[in-house]
Amino acid sequence: MRFIDLFAGLGGFHLALSRLGHECVFASEIRPNLQKLYKINFPDVPIHGDITKIREEDIPSHDILCGGFPCQPFSFSGKKQGFDDYLGRGNLFDEICRILHYHHPPYIFLENVSALPGHDGGRTWKIIQQKLDALGYDIQGRVYSPHEFGIPQHRPRFYIVGRLRNEQGVSGMEHFGFWTPDESIVSDVRTIVDMTDNDRVVPVRRALHPVFDAWQEFVYRVTERDGYMPSHCIFTMEFGADYEFEDTPPAFQPLERLRGRRGAYGKVLKGDTREELVADLPFYMRKTKYEDTYPEFKKVLIRQNREMYQRHKDWIDPWLQKIRKFPRTQRMLEWSTNQDWNFYHHVIQLRPSGIRIRSMNYIPTITLCTTATPILPFVPYPPQGALDKKGHPYVPEDFRWGRYISHSEAARIQSMQELNYGNLSRVQKFKALGNAVNVDVVEMIARRLLPQDPL
Repeated sequence: MRFIDLFAGLGGFHLALSRLGHECVFASEIRPNLQKLYKINFPDVPIHGDITKIREEDIPSHDILCGGFPCQPFSFSGKKQGFDDYLGRGNLFDEICRILHYHHPPYIFLENVSALPGHDGGRTWKIIQQKLDALGYDIQGRVYSPHEFGIPQHRPRFYIVGRLRNEQGVSGMEHFGFWTPDESIVSDVRTIVDMTDNDRVVPVRRALHPVFDAWQEFVYRVTERDGYMPSHCIFTMEFGADYEFEDTPPAFQPLERLRGRRGAYGKVLKGDTREELVADLPFYMRKTKYEDTYPEFKKVLIRQNREMYQRHKDWIDPWLQKIRKFPRTQRMLEWSTNQDWNFYHHVIQLRPSGIRIRSMNYIPTITLCTTATPILPFVPYPPQGALDKKGHPYVPEDFRWGRYISHSEAARIQSMQELNYGNLSRVQKFKALGNAVNVDVVEMIARRLLPQDPL
């Protein structure tokens, strides 16, 4: 069957449906660098730019409309403005409807962020359903993540599939059903890691070595005494603090109630003005939208950290002299695994909310922010011939804390390893892969939705 690839990006839908024997007859992608790559990888398919500038009658007839329409208006990381997105990205769904109204392809296959079904209290998803129903389509939607199918990446996405009803009002979608993944399937990051990879690999910078050393010491000491590592986020700024927070957030408390209390790292709050007193509180307490009371889950988190400090005060106090030298985001830790306590047996990710330690089951979502690119500490030495940015050979010390996931490994977990990435920089590659659909997941869904013999 013939399909079109809207908001094509790297061509994930193209790769998946081509595997099943379907033919792409039209593609559109607004970013010039990705248009160029699309031409390189799929030279027989016409690739166009801004879909809002393309008349529907200039789009070839087709059997399947595919599109991973822009997700930022609905994502957790964006402003979640939905159809009211000030850049107009939410309205791009109307471009899909415009094309459907003109061509009436028998099948639709769309993809977006996992937040879409719940966006705006479910109203956004309801509007999408209503619009597609008015165009004659019966649809179903389901959130899947690649790790549920043995692909080592945690990346929940919302997949929407549908079929056009015939003159009798029958679509056949009652015969389609999303399936429940086999819970016994366990993915493993090591299956996508290439120890010999030399594709502009980036080792963990030297400045992070003492950070990870300090946190490894912290984990060993806590687990030696407690027998476990707590799953709550470690906020070191609560160690030694005793400011009050249970009723009114400290930023809104009377000055006399703040004065003399201990703020971040136990520093006594002093000063004649609110600005002076609040300055030594933990950063997340200096400004807050909560004037009356703090959310209970945040209160619990503060209590947990203070209780931990009391249990380990004897060694935490001298340990803090190390951690307080580091940037703020490196003074928080989230332990997201119940496995052993050795950092080298896990995946590390630097996030705005702190350092996150994950199990080897899967890589965290590839984000558009390359500073959050997952770190593989278990990759011990540089591959032979690896050079740094200045063209100098790396030495084993450079790789003492491993390296970031490489571009080729990121492409592998998106099932896009066969593509030519041309002259894209590392940042551009990760941004493109972070926006892409997972080819293997799309193929699995398409096998259920589309006829087995497309010719």
